[in-house]
Amino acid sequence: MLRIAVAALVVAATGCASSSGAAASGRGGNATVTGSVAYPASGLQGDPCTSVRVKVAESDAVALGRGEVKQSRNNRCSYTVSGLPDGKDLNVELAVDAGLKCANGVAPTVTPGSTKMNIAKFSAPVVSFKLACE
Repeated sequence: MLRIAVAALVVAATGCASSSGAAASGRGGNATVTGSVAYPASGLQGDPCTSVRVKVAESDAVALGRGEVKQSRNNRCSYTVSGLPDGKDLNVELAVDAGLKCANGVAPTVTPGSTKMNIAKFSAPVVSFKLACE
């Protein structure tokens, strides 16, 4: 009885380990996108670094990878999106929460727009964005 329980535990653990998350579905990988988000020193209502996220996706589908945005220096946020598939055409874009507004009440403009790239294995291209209030 103990042998059967141990065997079942080993099979269950092996099955869970081989079918976890994005890597098992072929959507994970070793590529990374990194960069910064510059924002104006004044004129924004809200915290830019908590109100933005970088979306990396294949043809406007579900976001891929694990993203993180952190406060940096000199009116910048730094970001990293890791665990991306390599060798695929990916769109990288900055998404801004609706709560982040300019002093005049409109949403800030983002440059550049969506950037298409094909990332090599273990590579980490840099894409920097800028928020502006006009």
